[in-house]
Order: sequence, then structure tokens, then C-alpha cells
Amino acid sequence: MLDKKIVFVKDWGAYVRVSKGMITCVVKDEVKWSLSPAEISSIIILANSSISSEVINLANQYGIEIVFFKGNEPIAKIIPASYAGSFKLWLRQIRAWKSRRVNFAREFIYGKLHNQWVTLRYYEKKYNINLNSDKLLQLEREVLVENTVEGVMQKEAEGAKWYWSGVRQLIPKELGFKGRKKRGEAKDPFNVALNIGYGMLRKSVWGAVISVGLNPYLGFLHKYRAGRPSLVLDLMEEFRSPFVDRKLIGIARQKPEDVKDIKVIYTNMVFEEEEIYTQARRLANAILHDEEYKPYMAK
Repeated sequence: MLDKKIVFVKDWGAYVRVSKGMITCVVKDEVKWSLSPAEISSIIILANSSISSEVINLANQYGIEIVFFKGNEPIAKIIPASYAGSFKLWLRQIRAWKSRRVNFAREFIYGKLHNQWVTLRYYEKKYNINLNSDKLLQLEREVLVENTVEGVMQKEAEGAKWYWSGVRQLIPKELGFKGRKKRGEAKDPFNVALNIGYGMLRKSVWGAVISVGLNPYLGFLHKYRAGRPSLVLDLMEEFRSPFVDRKLIGIARQKPEDVKDIKVIYTNMVFEEEEIYTQARRLANAILHDEEYKPYMAK
């Protein structure tokens, strides 16, 4: 199941139907994609659209899951009556949480620290300045020997101090960026832009986690809290710096006023979806087959 394709319905007014045995997405008589049901693992509905009962029937036969999004969050999922694959994965996920929680937490933060280092190092080389990227490199090595989730989180917190200190040096002073602030606390335009970017990233990661059959609420790094998609937040850690921060730093340095323009931010937050979905598959495979998990490493 995990080697099959995940397909998206992104266009308003799209119609997903069956044509000559193929599941087909059509928009105003234009075929957007057409695939054999045997090739599909999930159909992700991102826009107002229609789907035929024949597609639901084929989805049941071939074990295809259908997920509906509204805005940034999934709102419903049609699970085949022959539901088995995801249930097995969920059981393995619970077992992994009990026996390998620190292993996964360590890899998420190892990837995050590495990718933060790559971002700062890029600017150090480009402008011949010191942003203390070596501190992140050191923490990246140290986190690999941590034996507790609390220890891993401490390394992450230490890394955040060095990382955002380095980013602050890169952001033009007129934007008033003094440090990282979360949604609700953010007043300066760069923090607001970061929060918009992370919201968009969360949508992509959430879709990937659900599409491969993982339970989004059972995380390894972030603790369980009712309604919080802890696993989505876990997997996001690897992508924040390369997919969001680096793009916004580039915009801020090139044309600071553009950081205040929501249109510019939305236009630039185009993620490498394939990388995100591939990483979700890696995570599912690592849990399902008791394999080592390797985080996304930016270059």
C-alpha cells in the first residue's frame, strides 16, 4: 500500500469519477489525472468538488482512503469497509510509542538541528559572517546520544536559542524581529509571516501523515493532548527551516516590505510535497517494519 500514489483534487468544481475502469479527475471537461485504482493509496480532496459512488466502491475494493480538507485541516476521512492496513499500522505505532519513543524523538530533532545548521551555514558562507552555526552542529552530534525525550527536547531548546539568534542577525532591523514568537504572541511582521508559513506547512504534513495511514494524534516528541496532532508537529520539525524559514529570510533580505504582504507569503510557500509525503512513508515503514527512521536532511 505504501508504494502506491497519493493523488490530489485541488481545483474548485472538480469531478472525480470512474471512466473505463480508471479513477479520473475532471475539471470542465479537462482530465487532470486518470489512474488505475490499483495504483492509488489515497485521494486527498483539497477543494469543493464532487465524487461519484462508483469511486467510493472502487476505493473500498482496492483499500483506497479518501480524505477531505477544509482550509488547513482535514475534516473527514472515508475508510474502506475492508479496513485493515491502517489498523495494523496504528497498533504498531502504539507499540513503537512504548518501546522506541526516544529513538523517533531523537531523529526528528537531529534532522531539525541539521537543517537549521544548513540554513545558517548558507548565509555564513554567502556573506562571510559568523552566525554561530557551529553550535548547532555540536548539538546535532550531542542529541544522538540522548537517552530520554526530555534530554532531546533540551537539546532542541538550546538549538533554538542559537538558531534564532543567528536568524535575528539576518533580518533587516526595520522589521523589528527580536526573537521567535508563536501565534498570538507575534506582533512583528517576520514572526507573523513565520506563523502563516508554519500553518501552511502543517496542512501539508497533516495530509501526508493521514494519507499513509498513521494516527496523527500519537506523537513521539510532542506529548499527547486531546485534539492536538502531535505526530504532525513531530514530523514538521524537519521541514520548518528549509521549507519556511529560509524562504522568508530570503524575502526579508531582498525586499523587507514584502514580508508584510500576505499574497507574497502565500505565493512563496510552495512546498516540495513529494519530499513531505516520502518522509511520511519512511516514518510509516520504520514503524511498520521496525526499521531505523532517517529524518529529512536538507542540503
